[in-house]
Amino acid sequence: MLFQKYCRKKKVEVKPGAILDQVISQSSSTANKCLLYKLANYKRGGDLIDAIQTGGQIAVEQLIREQFSVFMYNGGRGQIINRAEFLRWKYRDNCEVIIPIEASLSYHDPLGKWQDHKACWQMQYRGSLGESLLHVLIICDTKIHTKLARILLRIFPILALDVMEGEEYLGASALHLAIAYSNNELVADLVEAGAIVNQRAIGSFFLPRDQQRSKPAKCTDYEGLAYLGEYPLAWAACCANESVYNLLLENGADPDLQDSLGNMILHMVVVCDKLDMFGYALRHPRHPARNGIVNTAGLTPLTLACKLGRAEVFREMLELSSREFWRYSNITCSGYPLNALDTLLPDGRTNWNSALFIILNGTKEEHLDMLDGGIIQRLLEEKWKTFARNQFLKRLLILFIHLFFLSISVYLRPVSENVENRHYTVESNDKEGIDVKKIIRYCCELATIAGVLSYVIFQQGDEVKNQGITAFLKQLVNMH
Repeated sequence: MLFQKYCRKKKVEVKPGAILDQVISQSSSTANKCLLYKLANYKRGGDLIDAIQTGGQIAVEQLIREQFSVFMYNGGRGQIINRAEFLRWKYRDNCEVIIPIEASLSYHDPLGKWQDHKACWQMQYRGSLGESLLHVLIICDTKIHTKLARILLRIFPILALDVMEGEEYLGASALHLAIAYSNNELVADLVEAGAIVNQRAIGSFFLPRDQQRSKPAKCTDYEGLAYLGEYPLAWAACCANESVYNLLLENGADPDLQDSLGNMILHMVVVCDKLDMFGYALRHPRHPARNGIVNTAGLTPLTLACKLGRAEVFREMLELSSREFWRYSNITCSGYPLNALDTLLPDGRTNWNSALFIILNGTKEEHLDMLDGGIIQRLLEEKWKTFARNQFLKRLLILFIHLFFLSISVYLRPVSENVENRHYTVESNDKEGIDVKKIIRYCCELATIAGVLSYVIFQQGDEVKNQGITAFLKQLVNMH
């Protein structure tokens, strides 16, 4: 009984990617339980491989046409699948299907994100990842498997709609996989077959590391080898594949679509540090990406580059966003938009997600590089000359006056000493001198108290009035 309680309390953290590792490394006896892995498996074997090696392409086409339609909905025409189909696949090894309560679902459970959608390969014949035969052939990534995938897709084009249904790789389509493996020919076939160009890969494996836990972090650092932005177009941009990027744009892909973290194309090329693709996406001749879109953290592509310390991307973004007024020889006069750079918004409010705030509060060496030269250094110099220098000198003078009165108050205080348990007070015999010192001390103490009160009431009160109490308190926190 104690052992059972212990098992219930202990939660096993599954690492993203672990299921794929298990499937690839599983024994042949385990693989034989799934009919899909008899056709093709991650060990690069199966009936299809045997058929093409023995009978060539004609034998494979005949095998697919005659025997594969039974593995698909409506003989390969596809149908809309619902939660019931997913549950039957998820609990395929159980004698009874337990319908979970919606409140008890984990953050990454597909049922919590479920939407009925069209599929071709039947769920009961899916693999351990929720993958279809087409997915397996693409992942194996050899010439033979690619040839088989193209033959299969030509005979049953509806397979292009299938996505992985498992929790880790949820939403990943054959189009995503073909882009990841730089299989441009197969990408073209999938688009021609009707693949959804705006399909989202939302499985836990495709999230930043700090979002893959059962309780995701509130503020992400966007770090993760498989975080590529969910959409096929974002995957193409992060892989720096311009030909596929153009193909997807021509077939309806939208560069401004945002993923679950609010990141669009320009955000993603910053995350993946693809400097060339940023300029290409921003200045695309037909479908340029819109700059300045804010993600869920309130960051534009420019401020995201500051947060992640992408110094080169940051400088390139500034140059691309600048407006040139005139040029003479090697001298250029350009204007830079300050909305994302400066700490103040046009309406006077504080811009806490400004590039300047993020750089000054940054902890990476790259943040220091951003301050060295360029528009940021010039912006700081202009703000110092125009606003900060006079305020600094004024407050420095007030501080000196305050310290002067405080020092005199402390110096003129009567000194008490304990020597051999006797209390002596050092006093002057000149009563007139005592009165003068007291008067001077009292005046200095009053001046010190008045200085403190004036600072709290007038100076800080003026700050609260100008900024608002919320912004004022937030600024105090940032000054730690």
